[in-house]
Amino acid sequence: MFEAIVLLFLGGAVLALASGNRRFSVYAIYLPPMAGSALAVLFSVAVITGRPFSWAAQGVVPFFHLEIFVDGISAFFMLMIGIITFAVSLYSIGYSREYQEARRVQAFGFLFNVFVASMFLVVSSNNGFFFLVFWELMSLASFFLVIYNHEREENIRSGMTYLVMTHIGTAFIFVSFLIGYLQTGSLSFDSMRGSSTSFPFLAKNLIFVFAFVGFGTKAGIVPLHTWLPRAHPAAPSNVSALMSAVMIKMGIYGLVRTLFGLAGLGASPEYAWWGVLLIVAGSASALVGVLYAVVERDIKRALAYSSIENTGIILIGLGLSVVFASYHLVALSALALVASMMHAVNHSFFKGLLFMGAGSVVHATRTGDLERLGGLVRLMPWTSLLFLVGAVSISGLPPSNGFVSEWLVLQALLSSSQIPSTILQISIAFASLPLALTIGMAAATFVRLFAMTFLSKARSKLALNVGEVPRTMIAGMAILASACLFLGILPSLGISLSASAFHLQYIPPGPFDAVSLQNASGRSFAGLSMPVVAIMLSCMALASLGFVRVMGGRTSRTAGGTWDCGFGGLDERMEYTATSLSQPIRAVFKTLFRPHSESDREPYEQANPYLVRSVRFNSSTRNIFEENLYNPLVSSTLLVLDKMRKIQTGKINSYLLYIMITIILLLLFVRLSHA
Repeated sequence: MFEAIVLLFLGGAVLALASGNRRFSVYAIYLPPMAGSALAVLFSVAVITGRPFSWAAQGVVPFFHLEIFVDGISAFFMLMIGIITFAVSLYSIGYSREYQEARRVQAFGFLFNVFVASMFLVVSSNNGFFFLVFWELMSLASFFLVIYNHEREENIRSGMTYLVMTHIGTAFIFVSFLIGYLQTGSLSFDSMRGSSTSFPFLAKNLIFVFAFVGFGTKAGIVPLHTWLPRAHPAAPSNVSALMSAVMIKMGIYGLVRTLFGLAGLGASPEYAWWGVLLIVAGSASALVGVLYAVVERDIKRALAYSSIENTGIILIGLGLSVVFASYHLVALSALALVASMMHAVNHSFFKGLLFMGAGSVVHATRTGDLERLGGLVRLMPWTSLLFLVGAVSISGLPPSNGFVSEWLVLQALLSSSQIPSTILQISIAFASLPLALTIGMAAATFVRLFAMTFLSKARSKLALNVGEVPRTMIAGMAILASACLFLGILPSLGISLSASAFHLQYIPPGPFDAVSLQNASGRSFAGLSMPVVAIMLSCMALASLGFVRVMGGRTSRTAGGTWDCGFGGLDERMEYTATSLSQPIRAVFKTLFRPHSESDREPYEQANPYLVRSVRFNSSTRNIFEENLYNPLVSSTLLVLDKMRKIQTGKINSYLLYIMITIILLLLFVRLSHA
């Protein structure tokens, strides 16, 4: 079945090149990945509930064997990729038709299929060499998709930033694998997993640190996140949905593989600092991501910053699992790992939904600027409703799936009191503060996004004469919206799948009606029935409606002008804007944002400046990471390279001298190593 999945995506890539720019070419591009992703869902569920799958081909590349191994962990991430790809492919049938008029779609369809296929191959690869090959294929395909709208110079710059950052990450991953190779003499993950417990402690630490930087760059952790808010808005919205929902999860997959396999994590307090580093990085990413999201005026860029926030929450849960495991608190480690993986799944669902919703808005209005939107709830009712489901889910409100996973992360944080180290207890307790602030700010972020996009009056002509998007786009969003609600009301299905995938014996397999986790004695230390919560909320809503109708009696409706201070009618210029709504947050966190405001007044007469014809106001924030970290780093690198350029004399004698010096140094190294 695995071979059929890969062949379907490769077939989709070939069909995309052969389809031309005809009317029905979008079906040739997206039907094969829909079939392949559906097959991948069935395959991954069969592996999780059954036995692992393995396949190998000898001599594909000299000295390297192509090894495919799909165990529960790989199948867990394959399931995530399959569901998201199916929904996004269905959505893309309607979304991509606009590109048929402007440019040829063959290249886009080819890259789309290759991009998804490479992600399946990344999570199933069992050899370091081919893992890096498929990783690079995934990075290059996504790079070309990011710069697909290459007419804008900003998109090219965003793509180049992404390309540089992803290759820096790949270099760190390569060093991590190289250290494992030096210990085992093989790039096979089976060899590394089998011997990792006997690695020297220094080698384990180096493997973890290099993997943390390499995979963390792809996941978008702070301060390695600078590519993410650039690349996601530049890419077409269906690609943005895939990148945010599943591609950054490849970084999480790499960290999970490294921690619980390749790096040889043991039940010893000396490994606890790994978890502390993950918790600190997660807390910083969550807080920084949500703070930049809440003030961003571009809807897709705000969603990109929100992805950084949710990556942080995933890392907090993963770090807690490592800390608990290092002190042999197995049940708590299982709780934290389930919380982390559940939030990874939930984020893939609601972030894919939100990016597709934002894509529908941009598709209809031709803008993602919150200051130019508004009033779309009547013109795009289905998009509004589905985007609202995603906003409620990502805000962590019941009965959505986001509430379940964030509740589990908080449960893991509260259980840190069982760690036998007082210093660690206090340190982890401080991590709950940024997480609590993050959850509250996330709700404010998506209240702002939904209100400024869909409610109130339209603030430009772009948001006036629009209609609902094609049905395939609505259907793609509806699949993920249904998944958000389903995993919110029946979360134990997802928890049981996670437990089976990661072989966590402290997670009971059923029934699928409550979140219930057990400690080593078999007693439940965390329980919550989400169906009961959903019923209670429904009853409260009906009771409130009934109370208003009964106590209010029969009412009559009178239409009249709203009291408006004598203006004679309120218009869009008198509304709260996206900038004004986030102004208090800018003021409170001005050290982070460094806001800058400008105003320009145009008087009626130069002699009387107090009679103003119009006022123009512009407010902007600055990215302290780019100004204080990346810009000086880039400038220093260019300065060093400019100095090194002097050795390029253009004379053959100089180059021969360089070669001779290199050979002498290598001979000395070999002689000393054998001495």
